[in-house]
Amino acid sequence: MKVDFKSLQIGTMESEESYLSIKGRDSLLADAGGRFLSTLNIHLLAENTGNMLVLRVEIATTLALTCGRCLEEFEFPISAKLRVSAAESAEYEDSGEMILIEDGQAEIMPRIEEEIFSLIPLNPLCSEECRGLCPFCGANQNLTSCSCENNDIDPRWQKLKQLNTK
Repeated sequence: MKVDFKSLQIGTMESEESYLSIKGRDSLLADAGGRFLSTLNIHLLAENTGNMLVLRVEIATTLALTCGRCLEEFEFPISAKLRVSAAESAEYEDSGEMILIEDGQAEIMPRIEEEIFSLIPLNPLCSEECRGLCPFCGANQNLTSCSCENNDIDPRWQKLKQLNTK
């Protein structure tokens, strides 16, 4: 998604505010096992410093992720603020930190998607108290208690268990 900055000509001290609401790309979250549940709301404040633009971006959305313990889907709200610089390509080289403005427009979505992806935990949990699945019968221990006994003791440790019962 390209944002038009033609009204903020480089060299004039101005600012421009815009609100965007777009559909997030589910393919971005496919590897993390997630999807967008709500639109991606973006509040963008672009300030001209005289030789570049400073973009203050606030993003908010809700994702559906799969819990790493119980494998149930849950809602994961995302809210983040980031600050990005943008300049015309003739003035600055692409260092990865700077968004390039070409023909008065800049592509901001890769930076926003990068921020969203960085906020997804490596092992998402529906709650810290999630009890997960029973390793024997596979029952979700948050919803039901199973009657499986944890008798899976390594025979090498059996003698230690006998010491505890005396």
